[in-house]
Amino acid sequence: MKARISEKQLKRFHRLLSARMIEFDCGKLCAPDNEGIPVCCENDYCVPVLYHEEFKWRRTDDKFWKRMPPKTKEIKKFIDESESYYVFSQCPGPASCVRSKRSFNCMTFPFEPHIDKKGEITGLSFGNNTDVECPLPNKPNKAFNRNYISNALTFWQELFELYPEEHETYMKESRKRERIAKKTGKHVRLLTG
Repeated sequence: MKARISEKQLKRFHRLLSARMIEFDCGKLCAPDNEGIPVCCENDYCVPVLYHEEFKWRRTDDKFWKRMPPKTKEIKKFIDESESYYVFSQCPGPASCVRSKRSFNCMTFPFEPHIDKKGEITGLSFGNNTDVECPLPNKPNKAFNRNYISNALTFWQELFELYPEEHETYMKESRKRERIAKKTGKHVRLLTG
């Protein structure tokens, strides 16, 4: 597979996403109700996806990230049907987390880019995954670091230039989010930089 993200760009993405999302460890909010494990670190709910180049780059100095073996037929089918540039992975878990080695997936969760019908990123929104009981959607917009939001928006814009397929995926997710909001009589909540 031809690399689309250079090492220089990988480092830039890491710097952009290293800004604190929020001024406290959000894992401490949900972990007590999930046997001490933050829900975003629970591999039964969230399987980290690394881009092929990111996986290779993250493994150059150690083996913090490993490929996730498919545990069920359903997971194997999901992996087989996913984009070939994804590497479904696992880390040592929250007890051994090294924040500087987190994946881009970990550094952006629970946010996704929201894309309007013209294809422009209008802000960050909470992902459509309702299976994960993340406490962050209950926090007011002002609780989130503006620098992080701005950096994350830059990350997504630059990533979409390298992976236009991802832009298409998030456009579909944005339409889905809008349909859900319309059905429930709510507005799509966006965080902007």
